[in-house]
Amino acid sequence: MDMGAEVGLEPVGGTIAVKTVGEKYEGIAFTFCKVATVCLLAGRFALPAAAWLSAGFYLLAWFKGKRDTRCILKWPLLIAGFWIVVGAIAMFAILAPGAWQGILGRVGL
Repeated sequence: MDMGAEVGLEPVGGTIAVKTVGEKYEGIAFTFCKVATVCLLAGRFALPAAAWLSAGFYLLAWFKGKRDTRCILKWPLLIAGFWIVVGAIAMFAILAPGAWQGILGRVGL
């Protein structure tokens, strides 16, 4: 059976590119390389920057017609909302660390 038929893909140019194990690991490494570069450039603002950029691109994907994703949360609008909240909490924690500690102290953490 054709591998493309198993996953519902039509081969382009008559061949299917199958990644080697090394290429798969390189793909994972490249993903972490991008994350590390953002952290290096953004420093302590890396989390809010990455969260808001992620939210922005998921919103763009939604408005351009993409209604599902590979992410565990599945829907671009849900993912964007999640990252907007995470970015806001991270930015609040960075800009007002004393207030953040006070909030955590009041709830017993």
